[in-house]
Amino acid sequence: MCLFIAFAILDQPETFQALLDMLGSFHGISMTGDDVVALGKKVLLAERDFNTRAGFTKHHDRLPRFFYNEPIAPHNQTFMMKDEELDEVFNF
Repeated sequence: MCLFIAFAILDQPETFQALLDMLGSFHGISMTGDDVVALGKKVLLAERDFNTRAGFTKHHDRLPRFFYNEPIAPHNQTFMMKDEELDEVFNF
């Protein structure tokens, strides 16, 4: 599912149940919110495993340096996460 479904879920609580019903019917099972979180983690870990086996390292999980140095309008902020923090994102 696209990230943008979050807006509909936040605005209409019944939309989350519709998501659970849709995913569950696709897989032929009944799903809970915890099941969706576990599925998301499984997908992310599978993607990272694929990338690792393809030769990608943590150094590839970085934005170009200009994101850290050049403020972006309208808030004039730079990317402020340290590399060490980025390395912990998928430690769930």
